[in-house]
Amino acid sequence: DNMLLLGLKYALLLAITGCFLVPIHGSGSDTDQVLPHRIYRLLDRLSGGRRLSASSTFALLLSQFLIKQKLRYVAPTRYERQLYYHLLHRMEHIRRGSGLVSREHGVQGEILSIAFQANVLLLPPSLKLGELNANGEYEQLAEVYPKVVNEGQLNRTQSDLCLRDIVELKPPHCKLLSGECLELLASDAPAYGYQRTHQVLLLYVLEHQACAPHLSPPQVYELLAKSQCDEVEREQNAIRSLGLPVVYRDLYLEQATICGLFGYNEFVNWRNVMEIGSWLEGDSPKDMDVLADDGDSQHISDLALVFYTNALLLLH
Repeated sequence: DNMLLLGLKYALLLAITGCFLVPIHGSGSDTDQVLPHRIYRLLDRLSGGRRLSASSTFALLLSQFLIKQKLRYVAPTRYERQLYYHLLHRMEHIRRGSGLVSREHGVQGEILSIAFQANVLLLPPSLKLGELNANGEYEQLAEVYPKVVNEGQLNRTQSDLCLRDIVELKPPHCKLLSGECLELLASDAPAYGYQRTHQVLLLYVLEHQACAPHLSPPQVYELLAKSQCDEVEREQNAIRSLGLPVVYRDLYLEQATICGLFGYNEFVNWRNVMEIGSWLEGDSPKDMDVLADDGDSQHISDLALVFYTNALLLLH
């Protein structure tokens, strides 16, 4: 009877949502389904065989990498194993259905043909509680934030070139092609907004390259990540104090996603899961119009895929 009831509930859920969900036995409470449900909705939007943007491809590769890393270090329950392998299969299917990126597609093609796929270092994932500076001053930053948000030295072209250098590192040749790239990673010059998040992403990718231990001891990456994400948290507090305006949603989610990769609970938490869900999956067409007008709806969806995947792996 219980199995029949479960089957009926699943059929009803499928009928109501119109989404593809994997039926999994032993998945516990409804809360356990919140993140899988959101991830599948985002994957539904990416399927259909259309050409994926560089951002969507990178989000799929990173999400797959996070799942593989968790499976490598943490023994899954039967439910988790079924869910994780199904997600991996679905993500791979979407990527291949869109046509795999080749190195001929410029710098981005060079990055996407190898990132998170070769010469990687899997590290044990963990949720880090209260490790960041909770008392960073943000009121004054909030006052000038619209002026400084684009300040910093890391532009998109530099960021792409540095990322390409990093993903192409291969033992035993563990020397970054440009000293400028290493300098950018370790710089403590003021940077805000996307300039800062790009620096943190470069650091994360470098830390997970097979060459990483040859370049610096693990503690150096952690210290750099902490000091960068302390600053990102100040920015998030400033944005929240401004009332989290729509114009900063994409940036706020990029900050939460990228510092969340390091496991900081200040970024990966249920408050952010629910907040971001209200922007993305609000039933109100008005919400979606705001995102569409922003021109950022696909980038927000790509970030959300990584954010939700990471939250699924760390918060459950």
